[in-house]
Amino acid sequence: MQLFPSSVLEDVRRIPGARHAFLRQVVEADGAAVRAFLDAEVQAAPASISDRWREMLHSLDNRRFVQGLGEASTHALLRASGWTALRVEAPGPMLVFAGPDGREVDVAVLAFSRQLRPLADRAIIESLVRCLDRLTSRSRIAVVVRRWLPHDFDPEPVRRAIDMWLQEVDRGGWEGRYAAYDDDAISLEFALTGRRAQPGEGVVAFTLGPLDALRTLEHVQKALTAELDRWRHAASSTSRRPLMAVCTSTLPWRLPRGYVRESMLGKPIQITTGPDGFLVHYGIEQSPSLLRDPLHRDLQGVMFVEHDHASPDAVSARAYLNPWCRTPRDPEHLTVPSLAMVRKTDAGPVLRWFHRDSPS
Repeated sequence: MQLFPSSVLEDVRRIPGARHAFLRQVVEADGAAVRAFLDAEVQAAPASISDRWREMLHSLDNRRFVQGLGEASTHALLRASGWTALRVEAPGPMLVFAGPDGREVDVAVLAFSRQLRPLADRAIIESLVRCLDRLTSRSRIAVVVRRWLPHDFDPEPVRRAIDMWLQEVDRGGWEGRYAAYDDDAISLEFALTGRRAQPGEGVVAFTLGPLDALRTLEHVQKALTAELDRWRHAASSTSRRPLMAVCTSTLPWRLPRGYVRESMLGKPIQITTGPDGFLVHYGIEQSPSLLRDPLHRDLQGVMFVEHDHASPDAVSARAYLNPWCRTPRDPEHLTVPSLAMVRKTDAGPVLRWFHRDSPS
């Protein structure tokens, strides 16, 4: 049965005041590609899973819809890699797949709904820049936006505070190159560039941010840890299967690879280059990390899945496979780029990025 028949589209479109809901957005004309993508995954999944997705993907509750979207996206990527969805099990619920090697594995999907306000946010930052360009001082500055500015942001108090700072700088009464402006809703940093604004130049040389990658990663790691604890306690009373954790996002993650790698695997003792690219060496260094935790020896890896904002039906991913797992996952079992062990030395595992274009 089709996931979004015309009767469902018409009923959802008639619901008043539901434009905040992802379902309401998907049933519009420009959501046809997303609907086709979701319908294909529902049709390809076994009944216990497809019934679950039909309920979730018809929900006006964004949390439920995004969870269904994340599970369907995970299914699409794993299916393209030669995996087979088998069933959904409680508690959890947990999706059970058979990998390309035929062995069963639990797949935990954590879906994150992330907002993007590209036009509004850029307009707010541009209003801040225009306001700062009216400063009396001509010392050029760089501005770092630490978190998204509120919609009702008034840049005037910031301009007055920075004007006083630059006057102090011009008098020679300020040591250093940096200043900050923080309150409950605003977090900004400013840096002197060492140049004076020339005719036709504004005081603001450039802006950076918001730089929220670390905060996003901390949120993801906290949710992952809670899910792994829940799974471990549930699995202790059943036949234990290995686990693959998947974090899905409604938007591109935009997380620096180094941040994610250290969060998942810890600090390497060495990074070298070879015929296969960068090799990441791990040793006795015991920096905290998710995959190295002895409690997570049954976790085969973590995959980060994302949707493209311009084309929401386009799904991509990157995987970090656990070299300390009791039953390591072969990187050839995934078509997505995967950081995985290439060999084990006396010091510890050596990892590199694997790229496989099509299922074997």
